[in-house]
Amino acid sequence: MNSNKYINKLEQTITQLTAERESSIKHIQELEQENEKLKKKLLFYENPHTPPSAQRLQKIKKIPNDNNESKKRGAPKGHRGATRPTPQPDEVKDVVAHQCENCGSSDLEILNKFEKSVIEDIPPPQKIKVTQFNRWGVRCQHCGHQFISKDADCPQTGNFGIYLLVYITMLKFHLRGVLRKIQDFLLYGHDFKISVKGIHDVLLRVGGACKNEYDRTIVNIRNSEWIYIDETGFKVNGKKCWLWIFRNNDDETLVVIRKSRGGKVLDEILGKGYSGPVIVDGWRAYSKIGILQRCWAHLLREVDDFEKVSENGKRLSEEIHACFKALKIFIDKDPPMDARISQKAVFEAELEDIVQRFDEFNELKKPLTYIRNGFGCWHTCLLYPGMEPTNNLGEQAMREHVIIRKIIGCFRSENGAENYQYIASLLASWRLQGKNGFEELEELLRKELCMS
Repeated sequence: MNSNKYINKLEQTITQLTAERESSIKHIQELEQENEKLKKKLLFYENPHTPPSAQRLQKIKKIPNDNNESKKRGAPKGHRGATRPTPQPDEVKDVVAHQCENCGSSDLEILNKFEKSVIEDIPPPQKIKVTQFNRWGVRCQHCGHQFISKDADCPQTGNFGIYLLVYITMLKFHLRGVLRKIQDFLLYGHDFKISVKGIHDVLLRVGGACKNEYDRTIVNIRNSEWIYIDETGFKVNGKKCWLWIFRNNDDETLVVIRKSRGGKVLDEILGKGYSGPVIVDGWRAYSKIGILQRCWAHLLREVDDFEKVSENGKRLSEEIHACFKALKIFIDKDPPMDARISQKAVFEAELEDIVQRFDEFNELKKPLTYIRNGFGCWHTCLLYPGMEPTNNLGEQAMREHVIIRKIIGCFRSENGAENYQYIASLLASWRLQGKNGFEELEELLRKELCMS
């Protein structure tokens, strides 16, 4: 009797454990499904085509020290500090107290010692200066031509001066200010009242003045030794458009916003039948250009994505990284052209051999197809001394506009997007070329608005 009760109890326990097991299995399956959904969602933001600078979840690498211990990133020992040198003063000011800070007595003796403090500061915010220009009409006694006199400080259109136009433009583009914040800044800092539309009109006027230089940049881009090209999505008035970057070997940069991501943009900017070399990613629109240098950074990210797929994927990644390292070492030696041409054939044969050896592994079909599609375009840089094997310079030029996109969301009008191209292109070129954007823009505005 007792044994029957014990057996019944065991059967109940087994039934309960079985039910709990099935419930746990079901829960695990639900978690796995949810995990797959999250992986797919994350893949939209982080995939082989996402540059490292845009990745949200980056691996933190530990740097070993001499004792094989990890330490925080930072400047190594002996690194020269960032302390600024003490400047020569423009003014020397003697500070002498008039009364005792202890008892308040004014009977003070000046001692033969002092403490020196060198302070750097800026003048207080300047109020807007209003100047009336009487631009007299004149007649040439030689040819009879009549015209109105011009002054480099007086724009012929509008009532805002050159410095104010530069100031507002730099608040918008250099400091990435939104219009209402710029409005507040001008009011509180300079007691200058201007509407948001007024600021917008200022930017349109400046953009119009930049148009001629923008058109000259297009010509320079077409005549470059080579061009780095990249593109990213950017909405205009709620509609999907594309912001293109063209950066040449002289660091001239062209920003182009169009509704298309296709080859007609390349035809428009570079001209139909363009035959110069370009450095690009694997986007199919670039295939119409005859001379391509495919980006190795994209290739490395592509193969790295298969490192954990299998041991074969890991070996493929290691071999492609070794190819890139060998390419960089060879380029850094700055070899003569005959050596470059012969080595190009060697490198291309090695890459083809890698694809052939790994072709039997089905899980690596995607990265191998990516490599195969670029055959003949992975080592073009060897024929053009100074050309980079990656499109990192194009992506670097793109970053500023990606940040702007995060701030403003989208352009509210086609006029605004078009105007953005003109100003952003010139400011980017000046910055990359090490020029002072304030001075360059001031000079351009004087020439286009005042003296033209």
